[in-house]
Amino acid sequence: MGRGGVQVHGLKTGRPMRQPRLLMVVHDHIPEEVRVVSQARAAVAAGFAVDIVALRGEGEAAEEMIDGARVIRLPIAHRWGGGKFGLLREFLGFTALSTFKAAALVRRHRYDVVEIHNPPDFLVVGGLIPRLLGAKTILDFHDLTPDMYMMRFENRPRGLLDNALRLIEVGAARVSDAVLTVHEPYRRELADHGVPAEKISVVMNSLDESVLPADAAAPLPSEGFRIVYHGTVTPHYGVDLLVEAVALARPRLPDLRLEIYGAGDALPDVMARIREHELDELVKVVPRFLPHAEVLGAVRGASVGVVPNRATRLNRFALSTKLLEYAALGIPIVSADLPTIREHFSESEVQYFEPGDPAALASALEAVAADPAAAGERAQAAKRRYEAYRWQHSARVYEALLWTLAERRRSGLAVQRPAAGA
Repeated sequence: MGRGGVQVHGLKTGRPMRQPRLLMVVHDHIPEEVRVVSQARAAVAAGFAVDIVALRGEGEAAEEMIDGARVIRLPIAHRWGGGKFGLLREFLGFTALSTFKAAALVRRHRYDVVEIHNPPDFLVVGGLIPRLLGAKTILDFHDLTPDMYMMRFENRPRGLLDNALRLIEVGAARVSDAVLTVHEPYRRELADHGVPAEKISVVMNSLDESVLPADAAAPLPSEGFRIVYHGTVTPHYGVDLLVEAVALARPRLPDLRLEIYGAGDALPDVMARIREHELDELVKVVPRFLPHAEVLGAVRGASVGVVPNRATRLNRFALSTKLLEYAALGIPIVSADLPTIREHFSESEVQYFEPGDPAALASALEAVAADPAAAGERAQAAKRRYEAYRWQHSARVYEALLWTLAERRRSGLAVQRPAAGA
């Protein structure tokens, strides 16, 4: 019996075979990185033994089991607010340590699949030694690194850094056996950049509904007009705009409340704006990343969930995980009108506003408050649309890819995939 609780047998001999193994490498903190945890949970359920190499924050264990996967944390933590060279040093340091850790792990475990999560794209070298020993590799694009660097550090389009990052992006994808990304617009863009289209599969950042609180659908007592935001607090996600919008809407919505759950390098600016507009009594800030189930329990029943992203080069492709979570929870959504969000949800499902305009965001919030029945209808329509994006669909794609690569890695050895529902 393997760590995932699934017995794997040879089809020809009937004798138990080695359980397939997956190594994931991610420059992020676990379990805060929800996409990685959801994938690991799906892989364990599909019969894989899973190891995750990740960052180690203050107070975190060097090694622990989370939902059946072993998390191995390296002595590097992400530092918010660093410059481009500080981030590059952090990337390079983690890449070096994770490459050595993967080499040490592969001496004890025969990995079938190694999955590298970007950014950075050059983290793919962490899977080099397992690959040389036969493992198949997946590169999972959470973001387009050239766009991320442009957004955060304003590097010049098609300048030296931008072109170098594009070359690394395509090169890393080409040396990988398969490529994953988060939605169709990213898939198309990666193909346009030169990544072989036949390599790319989409696994969306949908909500793994197994983490939903048991009472997620139960109504909460009325607490005024509750506006919620949860997730990373960085300048390009526009949380400061949300505070400005609340200040503008306050005279017309005296019962409004704003709740912010999350951390990031823009949090000091957000706190300063709250004080500047004397909103301390109206705004609740929980300045850390809560466990996934806990934060979903905290935002449920809100009057509106907001996605205030600015219109950056990266955000034109952003399909916020929080937006999908609001849809799944039946929370009315107010969102910046950006192309990828618009491709997934229509005006009949989401209340849109002009990106970057706090007055437009305030007007959208006031429209929701003025007609809660219409807002509720949009929320229900978004929830119906969400059915097509549910995690169970992406989990099947992901599990099938893992098993296809594991079978290929074993060079013809008979391997039995667990039956559906096993």
